[in-house]
Amino acid sequence: MFTTRSRAVALATLTSLALLAGCGSSNDNKPDAPTNFKVYPGDGQVTITWDDQSATSDLRYWLFKAQAENATRGDYRNYPEAAIIAPVTSPYVLSGLTNDKPYSFFMNATHGNGPAGGETQTVGNVIPRQSGSVWTANVAAGAGNLNHVSFAYGRFLAVGDSGAVQIGEVSWSTGTPVLTWASAGTVPALAGTATTQPKLYGAAYNSTASRTVIVGDLDGNGKAAIWTSDGSSTNYLDQWVARTSNTTSALHGVALGSAGFVAVGDSGAISISADGVTWTAYRLTVDTAANTANNATDRYIASTSASADATINLKSISVLNGTYYAVGDNGWIVTSSDGISWRKHAISSSTPANLTSVTYGYYNEAIYLAVGSGGKVYRNTDPSTKPWEEIAVPGMGDMKAVARGSRFMAVGTGGQAWVSSDAKTWVATSTGANENSVMWYSGGYIAVGDGGNVATSY
Repeated sequence: MFTTRSRAVALATLTSLALLAGCGSSNDNKPDAPTNFKVYPGDGQVTITWDDQSATSDLRYWLFKAQAENATRGDYRNYPEAAIIAPVTSPYVLSGLTNDKPYSFFMNATHGNGPAGGETQTVGNVIPRQSGSVWTANVAAGAGNLNHVSFAYGRFLAVGDSGAVQIGEVSWSTGTPVLTWASAGTVPALAGTATTQPKLYGAAYNSTASRTVIVGDLDGNGKAAIWTSDGSSTNYLDQWVARTSNTTSALHGVALGSAGFVAVGDSGAISISADGVTWTAYRLTVDTAANTANNATDRYIASTSASADATINLKSISVLNGTYYAVGDNGWIVTSSDGISWRKHAISSSTPANLTSVTYGYYNEAIYLAVGSGGKVYRNTDPSTKPWEEIAVPGMGDMKAVARGSRFMAVGTGGQAWVSSDAKTWVATSTGANENSVMWYSGGYIAVGDGGNVATSY
């Protein structure tokens, strides 16, 4: 809450900025008001577009906003969240807004720091709202099945069947994101081994080392495969080098954490690499010594000498709050801080689901969430001390992925998409197609799936 003094200081600052943006005599060369000024609501944000000429001129754009239905230049400073933002370029995404509250926006321009020209008409009663309820079919990314979408080098990276790698760019010219995709070709088959193009299941990006890792199934018959971008081109995502995985089981996911890249897969497969180039293959096996020391039965270790275990099939891995979380068939949830020592978590179910994805969000409390088959989700507020609670969601089918944004979003077969703010109560929506992966990006959700389909919810 503003004190009298702090509110006075804030208003004085806005007044000074407003005077700066509007000073000058009638003889000054004042620019015209920006044209084609539009504001599009999103989730806790708006996207603002106009005919931006700053790239080819000295024009500097000033954005005015306030939480009001129809604020004007004369009174906007009287409303909550009044602010002047400069310089801005189109498209401009303004976040940190309150959903379900009306906002007003207008704009003017200056030549450099000179006097301001006329303002645009106020665009008022713009109301941000939660995303996830309505989905829009976006530009398809090829025609093959896509199994994973992520972000790398400022672009979207979607990977899938037949070795497909698709690179996406985003445009906000319409106020909602329109993705355009280009094929980065296919990853190279490993010489002398693959009879068909591989299935790609996961990707992870290291911005520090400028390296991206893709993992998958070499020929669809359970042979591990790893590729990395070698960074030798300015595109970074169009040249891939096959790496020696040193394991024979398909890898379904990879994540970057404190131990480097950790990939997980079938039959207890764990592959670890500090740089994404040289990999060491392990298998999960019971850690007898750790169990004895801790009077426990849930300790596992990644061992280079362990045999394949057909009962341990891990389908994805994420780094949540600095810890590796891997999930898989028959309710497997395991965590590790180093990729070597693992703990298997207890779940409250006699017939656990096959789990496909895990995430974390804070919505009034810390919530860890795993999703999978048969309309079951698994929730935990303190995995270090509590078992995971199974929650059956009536009507929910097989979920393939979950992401956190303003709410949890789970997507899966039959075009099903489900949102929840607490991971207990779920509301069904529909993406219109089978989805295999979902991510949160700039105030909305992006899902990819079968047939190269891409759906967005903003």
